[in-house]
Amino acid sequence: MYVHPNQLVEKCVIVKDVYSKSSHPIIAQDTVVTGTHIKVLKSFLVDQVEVASKLANGLDFKPSQVIPFKEDPTKQKTFQKEPSTFLEDYRAVVTNYARMFKQWQSGKTLDIHEVRQLIVPLIERADEHQGEIFLVNHYATKETYPYHHSVAISLLSTLLAKRLGFEQESIQIAMAALIADSGMAKVNHRILKHKGKLPKAEFEELKQHSTLSYRYVEKSPALTKAAKLAVLQHHERPDGRGYPLGITEDKIHSYTKIISIADAYHAMTSDRYHQQKQPFDRVIFQMQKEINRQFDSRYLKVFITCLEDALLEEKVCLSNGQTGTIVALSFTDYPEFIVQIHDTHEILSLSDQDELMIEYLIQR
Repeated sequence: MYVHPNQLVEKCVIVKDVYSKSSHPIIAQDTVVTGTHIKVLKSFLVDQVEVASKLANGLDFKPSQVIPFKEDPTKQKTFQKEPSTFLEDYRAVVTNYARMFKQWQSGKTLDIHEVRQLIVPLIERADEHQGEIFLVNHYATKETYPYHHSVAISLLSTLLAKRLGFEQESIQIAMAALIADSGMAKVNHRILKHKGKLPKAEFEELKQHSTLSYRYVEKSPALTKAAKLAVLQHHERPDGRGYPLGITEDKIHSYTKIISIADAYHAMTSDRYHQQKQPFDRVIFQMQKEINRQFDSRYLKVFITCLEDALLEEKVCLSNGQTGTIVALSFTDYPEFIVQIHDTHEILSLSDQDELMIEYLIQR
């Protein structure tokens, strides 16, 4: 049914994304309405929203009067004619995450519902943009890396979780991945921008971020116990050399194993203050050497298969400005990474090209 914001009560359930003047919903589908949501709808001058006939607690919702649905043809035409691209939405989420991170640095508590509304619309599009997600590191700079990193590992974790059969849990895993580094907001900002290897004392402070991230969500009912555990454990290793607990593989949660692979892949392929980005194929080779030490063997193999499936036959731009199509990509016993250049039809094995790497995917 359609109602005016004045008719809403707390615990109403939104059944359709609510938009204002942008292509991003101001309130997402399945949101349970609070007083804050009602204020937001009024401030954006929204005149009608579609809600469920029952409240979140199971009771019937009986507004004073049901409003007939009135389509706004201008708004509908705008969204159909000028839809935002996945990368535009990705950058918008990164910008908003950066804003939230800076608020945490200023002492604001983490609002898990705000986090959910930020990331869910993006991860719902992840399946259709897998190639872009594996190469999204291209858009981060040293300065913006922390914000891109959290959003990117959320997307990568979503892809891996679904491929491993965690379809129903994928949103919880994505949210855990997004906020895994939220505790960095409590770490001295000079440490985050340190160039080169950190001194021992500063590294010990940096390692506290896992626990600090966990403290943000420890009592939140919106995250499952498993997701909270993944936030705490995301730097643990099967060989017991991780932190903060130093536990071994048998005590590391499945969600943690997913997030740690996504975390390492995006970090190693990105420009950071203490490390230049590396081509993703070399990163995969390095990660394979850490099987059963830093990464779970089965989970990493599935992640690599995801990457191969996502990028094979995609059109890409290389670091020398040329464009080409990936015609072979495999990291099995006989690795091959071959690109056919568009202009010359030349076949290049990028595994043999030390200075050449893929920069980004060419949009279809």
